[in-house]
Order: sequence, then structure tokens, then C-alpha cells
Amino acid sequence: MITATIKIAVPNKTVGSSLVRAVGPDNLNMQGLTVKAKATTRAATFDVVFNGKIETFISTLDDLLRCLQAAKATIDKIIE
Repeated sequence: MITATIKIAVPNKTVGSSLVRAVGPDNLNMQGLTVKAKATTRAATFDVVFNGKIETFISTLDDLLRCLQAAKATIDKIIE
């Protein structure tokens, strides 16, 4: 089992919740993958657990990070 936690600082819970909703997984039925996301007043946290090949896990994390980067940039532009 492979695990990772991604934690992104946010200015408030509204922004954190927006990030969590923006990057909801599109393949909920992927065998062996669990992504749990939580928004607090200071951070958006993503706990990723995968029971499979490390290569697939790395690709999944890469996809998640790219989506988070795009979502955060968009949200930052909106709240400027």
C-alpha cells in the first residue's frame, strides 16, 4: 500500500472547499485507489492511498497536482 498527503495552504475554508470540489476524482471506481479530501480554514488536504503499481500512483499524483495547480490559479484570479 502506498500513501501520500498533499496539503495546500488557503486563506479561508471557502477557497479550500472550492479546491476540494474542483479536483474531485473522475475515476471513482478505480480499483485500489482512495482519495479523501478535506477543507479547513487554513488548508485543503488530500490523502491518497493506492494498492497497486508505484508507476500508476506517481501518475495519479502528477494528475492531481496539475489539477490543483490549475484550480488554485483560477481561484486566485477570481478573488483578486
